[in-house]
Amino acid sequence: MVERQAILTTFVRLTAGVLLVALLAAGIPLAWVWVGAQVQGGTAPSGTAIATVVTGCMASYGCVALLAAWLKGRKDQQSAAARHERFAWNRSMRDSRHRPPDTNFLENVLIVSTIVVGIIVVVWFFLYGSPGVPQV
Repeated sequence: MVERQAILTTFVRLTAGVLLVALLAAGIPLAWVWVGAQVQGGTAPSGTAIATVVTGCMASYGCVALLAAWLKGRKDQQSAAARHERFAWNRSMRDSRHRPPDTNFLENVLIVSTIVVGIIVVVWFFLYGSPGVPQV
């Protein structure tokens, strides 16, 4: 029964991670492109539409980063209160070695989202993007 619960938990976490990666990698930029298209109005690109998309994406990802930092801070405070950890200068040489903390679920989602967006941008740039120079 414990193994079945572990498999179910892993499946739920993986599904939630994939959905969060899709939302962060595609949802936020596409939503702001849509907002920029509404601001633009016509077919010619306008500076206000481009500024709206860039500023909106940066603000949205900034809010996501603040939320992630707040959630991680809450967890770190709870786990630090549960265990007593000495500062580096106050540890004995015989103390257990200090390991860097493992990444948590939300950090892993943000890392994978960044990698996915980077891959999409590189593929788009090299395969589908035009150089932006008028053809004579």
